[in-house]
Amino acid sequence: MNTIRIMLKELTSNKKGIILYTALLGLFYMWFVSIFDPIFFADFEDLLESYPEAIRQMIGEFYSLSTIGGLMNIYLFSMSLFFFGIYFVLKASQDIPREIDNRTIDLMLSKPIKRWEFSLGKYLYHIMGAIIILLGVMLAVILGIFIMPNVAANEVPWAEFLTAFLVMILLNLGIVTTGFFFSTFMDTKKSLVLSFGTIIFFYAVGQFWQSFGESMEGIKYISIFYYSDMSNLLVNSNWDAIPIKIVFLSSYTIILALISLLIFNKRDIPV
Repeated sequence: MNTIRIMLKELTSNKKGIILYTALLGLFYMWFVSIFDPIFFADFEDLLESYPEAIRQMIGEFYSLSTIGGLMNIYLFSMSLFFFGIYFVLKASQDIPREIDNRTIDLMLSKPIKRWEFSLGKYLYHIMGAIIILLGVMLAVILGIFIMPNVAANEVPWAEFLTAFLVMILLNLGIVTTGFFFSTFMDTKKSLVLSFGTIIFFYAVGQFWQSFGESMEGIKYISIFYYSDMSNLLVNSNWDAIPIKIVFLSSYTIILALISLLIFNKRDIPV
């Protein structure tokens, strides 16, 4: 199938970058697991209380440094945008526009291939690339938990931990799809600016909605980042609203991806 061939071609062409990025972040977080000390880090919880409200909102309503789940919530899950999302949105938002600017799309579309097959192949490449990176980091963290002597693997709440990883993956797939959406009908510069601006807007709304006036708090429901807060799950093992968050993030990605494919299929691109 043309879509699969395009996806595999893109993955093969960019495999070195994907492997390098995965290895660097995987090693970074494995090192982070190695320095975890529940007694030492517990002393920092009082320090967190002295931080400005805006800083504490960035890491979620609940936080703890004395458990591996709480630590990962602060330094991995709540920082997902900065370690993964920015990279993903920069890649996805510029791919198709660059193909058009460089006229390399002409050769592709002159072949017996449908528009939707081309765009879907490109989209699946970015989705698979993101999944490979995120799963690689997840495996590095899990490996670190089992091999580092300072972490008791049998005390880790695995259901909560793996669910948080799932939500992080869904969040980043939503970020990828946002960048891809703008790339299907805008040039390189506009796609990059609007993709990045939309993600930053979502982040600000999802993280700092409590700072808004009461009449404006409802805006939080439009942000994918509002549905990615796993602090209550990881710190308190509270599963409230977790299914809703998973459904929302999945629906956002699927619906926006379909809209993106329809837009590109109708786009006027002279060949």
